[in-house]
Amino acid sequence: MLHKKILFLLLLINQLYAINVQQGDLYKEKQELIAIKDELNEFYEKKELEYQKNKVELENIQKSIKASEANIQKLKSENQKILDEINRVITSKAMSMYDKMKLGVVINIFNEMINNGKIDEVFDIMIRMSDKRVMKILKKLDTQTSTLIMKKMRIIKEQTNKEEN
Repeated sequence: MLHKKILFLLLLINQLYAINVQQGDLYKEKQELIAIKDELNEFYEKKELEYQKNKVELENIQKSIKASEANIQKLKSENQKILDEINRVITSKAMSMYDKMKLGVVINIFNEMINNGKIDEVFDIMIRMSDKRVMKILKKLDTQTSTLIMKKMRIIKEQTNKEEN
């Protein structure tokens, strides 16, 4: 019986030692997991800071692009105004030249322009000429061209009337 008690005591000590070893291993694993968690948190915090830095840089780039875009739009608008003014001056000079030319020469020039697909330029010149001169020119142009120009004139007149009202 004493052997049984000693044997029981030895087994009990062995079990207690095994439990302590297991607890030590669990504690070690727990510490490793905490260390990994801390490393991951540090990694994600670092990445979050990088993300915020990149986000700020991208926002600054976007602001710069918008400012450049606005500047380009402004330059485009200014250039368009200059171009429109040049076109008006050229058209005015052409109109005064056509007013001074003989009717036959003007009609030949207009016919050539129309044949080259520049009917809009002919129209722009004609709307700046006196009505009397325009009527003489329209009588000499072919029927199809005269009709087209008259339609354009009517459209412009209707638009002008709408804007005035």
